[in-house]
Formats: sequence, structure tokens, C-alpha cells
Amino acid sequence: MRSEKVARAKEILKSRGIQPSVQRIRILEYLMSTRTHPSADEIFQALSSELPTLSKTTVYNTIESFLKAGIVKPVYIDPKELRVDAFTTPHAHFKCTKCLKIYDIEIDMPDFTSKKTKDGHLVFSQDLYLEGICADCSKKAG
Repeated sequence: MRSEKVARAKEILKSRGIQPSVQRIRILEYLMSTRTHPSADEIFQALSSELPTLSKTTVYNTIESFLKAGIVKPVYIDPKELRVDAFTTPHAHFKCTKCLKIYDIEIDMPDFTSKKTKDGHLVFSQDLYLEGICADCSKKAG
């Protein structure tokens, strides 16, 4: 199973013109296996024990190259830090104001990309960010 993920990560990197180094493959593999929308620091923390030569600079540079190549999307729901999402199809994000976790949420979301609005604007990307209290925090509150 892991070898399939590694092969898929290599394929994605090569198709976008990025040399598939050990660090880039593992970072992409991690991003494809999580829906937590991690920051660069969280990626570094998750992978540094497994990749002792990994530096924060490498993580930041890798994220930047992934963003430029369209491999990941930025998630701007938290103004204090950039988070990334390897799932680039339009979907909504929810941030809990209590626990601060960010979730993908299932809602009907029309795809407006590559379409013109009534005013003639051409839409290239769309994001929907919602904030509130998650189900787990709601249960704890009573």
C-alpha cells in the first residue's frame, strides 16, 4: 500500500516538472494522506523523526513549489499561518472557534471555476470557509 502511495506521489511530481527527491515524495505522500490542512511547522513536526535531514526550510520551499505547480491549494482560513490542502477540487472548510481544528465539510458546493459570472468575471478558483463550533466541542459543552 505504501509503495502505491510513493509511486503516485512520484508520478504527480514528475507530471508537474518537479524532481521527486525523498523529502518531496514524503511530504506529498503525507499531504495526500491527511485532511488536517497542516501548516509547514506541522508537516515538519510530523516528518522530522522519520527524515532526520529534513529542515524547516526544505518544508517551506517544497510547499512553495507545490503551490506554484498546483499540486496543493492554500487554505487561508487561519490568518496567522498558511495551511495547505492536497485535495484541490472545490470543497468547503470549517474552523472550530473552540478547538481551532480545521475540517473538510460535506455540503453541496457548485463548481464555478472556469465560468463567467453575470457581470462577465471569469472565475479561476473558489473557496468556502465556515467558522463555528464543531460537533465534538458542542457535545462537550453540554
